[in-house]
Amino acid sequence: MQSFTAELIMATTLPHHYYHEPAVYAYECEHIFRRHWWLVGVESAVAEKGNYLALNLMKWPLVVVRDQQATLRGFYNLCRHRAGPLVLEGEGRCRDFVCRYHGWRYACSGELLKAPGFEKDVVADPQAMGLLPIRVDSWNGMVFVCLDDSAPDLVTWLGDIVPVAAKFDATSTMHYDGDVTRQAAANWKTYGDNSCEGYHVGMVHRNLGSSMQRESIRIDAYDNGKFVGFDVSYEPGRDQSRAGKGFWIYKFPGLLLHFADYAFNAETVLPLDANTIRLRRWFWSHAEKAGASGIDTASIRPNSEQVIDEDIAICELVQRNLASGIYPGGTLSPDREPGTIYFQRLVRDALSGFAEPE
Repeated sequence: MQSFTAELIMATTLPHHYYHEPAVYAYECEHIFRRHWWLVGVESAVAEKGNYLALNLMKWPLVVVRDQQATLRGFYNLCRHRAGPLVLEGEGRCRDFVCRYHGWRYACSGELLKAPGFEKDVVADPQAMGLLPIRVDSWNGMVFVCLDDSAPDLVTWLGDIVPVAAKFDATSTMHYDGDVTRQAAANWKTYGDNSCEGYHVGMVHRNLGSSMQRESIRIDAYDNGKFVGFDVSYEPGRDQSRAGKGFWIYKFPGLLLHFADYAFNAETVLPLDANTIRLRRWFWSHAEKAGASGIDTASIRPNSEQVIDEDIAICELVQRNLASGIYPGGTLSPDREPGTIYFQRLVRDALSGFAEPE
């Protein structure tokens, strides 16, 4: 596992229009979002045959299901007849998928079973008229999807995150504590810039800042996996849920992972448009292990939600200023913001083919 520190030079920030122009967002959908894996849920939600979870990933309607052979599958959530929805967004259970528009029926493995009103010889090849598949995989109790058949497999995409995770307990040994969803009036890069640095912690997160041993924090960029890693130690402070060792990750383009001795949480950052994101975070904890060390896991989730809300509040204010069009650009500190320098470098590389409007 190799890491490197961002180049020790001042870096210029991204231009403000990257954060609010619809044309940039449209380019990102095809050239960034489609090409990466996205965390969409937890394995426990699709543990049984017929269990499904449906969501909109940016502009794409998707459904992940455990089929009748217990295989995890993913499809676009649309009927091959006239693009009707199979299921509504959320979690549920079914034996087959039945289009909510005209009643076409599909097996959970994707095959067309019945087309009401059509003679059998009209839809001659049920396989050819089956649901449109997408890639789906799971890792550490979480479900991921990818819309690009040429993208690397999930473990390769995760890169050096896999050996980092091996140093902490797997989610299968912890208690699942549920999830929380937030929506924010901010661009995904505004949230990414913020999440890749600890410069703001003392100003924005007073409770969190009181429990961090600043001299033991190390921020590195990891090219194998394209992520920023925070190697963190805690000392007891106002936030009593934090102690021991931790490792925080922001993986490009929109995955956050927070490993700790007694808990773990994962967050997905879903861009809805150029100025809006939806955040969803899932929580696990090791209450018995933590209790033996005097750590209160019951406060982990509310404290984490407080941090999310604080980040949203400052990011929304920053987004408003970026969208005003008057921000002339700034500089990033290699000492305080090496993670943001790396994140913005990845953004620049991914947008290198974007044609600026004349």
